[in-house]
Amino acid sequence: MAKNTARKLSGQESACQEGVIDMLALRAPQNKILEVKKLPTLPEVAYRLLDLLSGEPDISELEEVIKYDQAITAKILSVANSAYISSSKEIDTLERAIVLLGIKEVSEIAFSICVFSVFKPLKNVRTFDIKEFWLHSIATGITARIIAQAIEAENEDLFFTLGLLHDVGRLLSLHLFPEQFEEILKEQEQSQRELLLVELEAGLAHTWMGRWLLQRWGLPEKFITTARFHHNPYYKGKFLLEPAVIKIADTTVHNLGLAEVPGGQKGDVTPLLAKIGLSPGTYETILEHLVFVRETIQEGWAQVI
Repeated sequence: MAKNTARKLSGQESACQEGVIDMLALRAPQNKILEVKKLPTLPEVAYRLLDLLSGEPDISELEEVIKYDQAITAKILSVANSAYISSSKEIDTLERAIVLLGIKEVSEIAFSICVFSVFKPLKNVRTFDIKEFWLHSIATGITARIIAQAIEAENEDLFFTLGLLHDVGRLLSLHLFPEQFEEILKEQEQSQRELLLVELEAGLAHTWMGRWLLQRWGLPEKFITTARFHHNPYYKGKFLLEPAVIKIADTTVHNLGLAEVPGGQKGDVTPLLAKIGLSPGTYETILEHLVFVRETIQEGWAQVI
C-alpha cells in the first residue's frame, strides 16, 4: 500500500508526506538498528573539533586537538603541500599548515577525515560511488556555508558540517542493509526516479536513518533535525532555517553536477531563497563562484577522502 501511495506523490508533496508513508515500512529497520549493539561511532577527536567549530579557536588550541592523530596530521600536511595551495616552500609542521590553510578550514578538513574514517570499510555498490558521495556532501557543506554567510546566519561555520552529514543515513543503510540498499539502487537506476522516493518505498529513507545515527552519536539537535528535514524544511508548520539552507545547497550541487550521486534532488530553489532572505542576484553570484571553484572542490578534496 505504501508503495502505491508513494508512486502517486511527487516533489514537495512526497516529501511532506514522508513521515506518513514510511513509518510502517520502517519498523523492521528501526528494530534492527535498536538491536545493533555496535553502530559506527565517531572518534573522540571529532567531538572536540565540533566544539572548536562552534567557537573561535586559536592555532594552538586546534593544533593541540589534532597533533596526536597521525592520520589527520598527514592529510592536512598533504593538502597544505598540494598543487592547489600556493606556497614557496614545503610545509612540514602542523602549525604552518594551519597558518597557511586557515583555522576554520583545517578544523573542517580534520572533522571530515574523522567522519570518512568511520565508513572507510564500505565499498561502492552499483551506481553508488563512495568517493562521489563524499564529494557531494563536501560540496553541499561548502555551498551551505557560503549561503549562511550571505544571509548572515548565526554560527555560519556550523553549516559546513551540517552539509557534510546531511545524507549520512545512506551510508548507514549500506552498512546495515547492503542487499536492500543495492535493490534500491537497482530500482532507481531502472526507474530514474528520485532516490528518496525509492528509499521510502523500501522503508529505508536516508532522512530517518541519518536521524537515528546522529542521535546515537549524541550530536547537537540541529544536526539531527537537518538530517531528518533537509528534503522538506518544515515541521508542525514551522519553517526550519538550517534544513532549508541545506536543501538549497543540496539541490544546487545536484543542479550544477558538482558530484554525481544517483537520483539526486534537482529543481528550482527560488521559493526557498525568498524564505531564507537570499536575493536572486546574490544566489547567481554564489552559482558563478561555485562553477569557478569546481575543480578545487573536486580535485583538492579528493586527496582528503
